[in-house]
Amino acid sequence: MPSKKRKILAGGLATVAVLAGAGLLGVGQPWASAAANVSFDTGTGLSFIVNGTNGNMTSLKHNGTELTASGYAAGQFESGWSSATVTSKTFNNGSSILVSAANTSIGVTQYYFARKNDNTIYMATSIAKALNPGEARFIARLKPSVLTTSPAAAKTANAPTTVEGSDVFAFANGQTASKFYSSQRLIAQKPFGASGNGHGAYIIPAYTDMTSGGPFFRDIEVNDTGSAVNITHYMFSGHQQTEALRLGLHGPYALAITDGAAPAARSMDFLASFIPGMLSNAQRGGVSGTASGTWNGLKATVGLSGTNGQYWGQVKSGKFVIGHVKPGTYQATLYAGELSLKTTTITVKAGATTSLAITGSVPAAGTLFQLGTFDGTPAGFLNADKIETMHPSDKRMSAWTGSKTVSDQKSFPMAEFKSVNSPIALGFNLSTVPANGAKLRIATTSSFAGGRPAVSIGGWTSPSSASPAPANLNSRNVTRGTWRGINTTYTFTIPASALKAGTNTLSISVLSGSSGDTFLSPNFIFDGLALDPA
Repeated sequence: MPSKKRKILAGGLATVAVLAGAGLLGVGQPWASAAANVSFDTGTGLSFIVNGTNGNMTSLKHNGTELTASGYAAGQFESGWSSATVTSKTFNNGSSILVSAANTSIGVTQYYFARKNDNTIYMATSIAKALNPGEARFIARLKPSVLTTSPAAAKTANAPTTVEGSDVFAFANGQTASKFYSSQRLIAQKPFGASGNGHGAYIIPAYTDMTSGGPFFRDIEVNDTGSAVNITHYMFSGHQQTEALRLGLHGPYALAITDGAAPAARSMDFLASFIPGMLSNAQRGGVSGTASGTWNGLKATVGLSGTNGQYWGQVKSGKFVIGHVKPGTYQATLYAGELSLKTTTITVKAGATTSLAITGSVPAAGTLFQLGTFDGTPAGFLNADKIETMHPSDKRMSAWTGSKTVSDQKSFPMAEFKSVNSPIALGFNLSTVPANGAKLRIATTSSFAGGRPAVSIGGWTSPSSASPAPANLNSRNVTRGTWRGINTTYTFTIPASALKAGTNTLSISVLSGSSGDTFLSPNFIFDGLALDPA
């Protein structure tokens, strides 16, 4: 039977929906200076306080229990501000409130919206100019003694040593943990957070259209450090980022407080009546159309990317729909798996649906041998199933070294590191030598410190021109749990004189002008390898 609180909440939400409509008519109290702290109680268990001097959320209570970690803020942009211009506005006789915290020196305004009978703090962040440091995040720092359940791979409390930097840790049993190991791909992202003792705190990411990186990007979400459970909504970071910061209103997103269970995703369109600069559905457009090609059973996605935002929709039975799109010009990309197949330009207008037909096919498999699937991921290779939640040095990883053969793909490592497993010896058989030699394709998903493949076989070594330097994202990749970067394919033409009928051994090395220790040495991640007659 539903609890009394849940019944109240359901009824309250219906009432508030009517009140939100009234907000469209301007039924609200004028903006007021908040030199004093701003507090709000939803009446159903959630209350919070925003500091009137700096805009940080200094208290967050659920059913009378303070959730804020000692010595920290319950919520703030980045690491918080020393000062901000804080104002507030109430609506419908105080049944809802919007708090604005503006830091004009960096060009950021943080909004907090709450309403009666809804245990949720809705937020949005307006970013008007480039940031220094180049990150944008909202972070809640809450009590680990209360919120005891969070992703195990990101629990770094009591770890005795660091593996690298100050953010990847190792325990005495050889297992590793990091704040990076709690991430989800944006296209599949669900509410995330922590719970325990009858309390739960979860970020509902909602609208990530101003986030950067595309549908398969992932970033830090939850990290229990022992002193605080950090729950983070990233809007931009330098973590293997392939796009620039988008300026404008990020969100809305929300911090939902529950009795422990994760909340369901929900529409936040109603906030367009309250948050300055937020476009309503009527002010947005959409894209619909068809997608075709050869995808070898992979799921297909159509994504949009432009200065005004990023959006995507999955292809089903050859058709796709992308809604809620801000007006503007976008690059539309067809993906199979995570691999970009085709890109074109489209323009979206307010209140209209743009039609698009897009076609693209995955690269053909090698006819002499094929390792991996050309899908933009290292799926199927050794350790690919573990890399999102473990450091490469974790004892649960299989050994990265050793000779490999094309007949055993599962033993071929998903990444090659200059100081760990380079070169890799790969054995394969030829029934006959192709008259014009062979063409080898090595597709990669990401690189670090300039790492890219070079090959040698039968006394022949690939020229440096076949291994151009990759794009420099200036970020760690595989050690922080991601393979997502810029997909690149390197093609090597092997002369017939370097090949022989029977067993051949191909040597694949990491080429780079840089160096580094173990897993922080130059590296790249494999998507697939294919050999064909030249």
